Amino acid sequence: MKVANGCTRKVFLIGKYAIKIPQISYQWRHFLLGLLANMQEKHFSDMKDDRMCPVLFAAWGGWILIMPRCEELSNCQYHSINISEFWEGQFKVPVEQKQSSFGIYKGKIVAIDYGS
Repeated sequence: MKVANGCTRKVFLIGKYAIKIPQISYQWRHFLLGLLANMQEKHFSDMKDDRMCPVLFAAWGGWILIMPRCEELSNCQYHSINISEFWEGQFKVPVEQKQSSFGIYKGKIVAIDYGS
């Protein structure tokens, strides 16, 4: 198991799953933003856009969100991303331009943190 800490959420990487929960360690506002981030990822995932890692399960109210665990990108893979591809199409994927916001799912680079 690996644990990643963001500003608003904590991510538990267990086996083939990434489990996201709101981060309570900092302050109440960050916890609320973590709930909202989980709800936003669920909403965007429902659009079935292949630029984003799908959500497998989302609890009501944003309490927990489960995605497939993606492979981490190498520096070379990250620098090969054409970020404008993520901002074209039906809507602009709300993904930050940082390596930890992307992963490889089924052989394709996807946004894995688009709940900001």
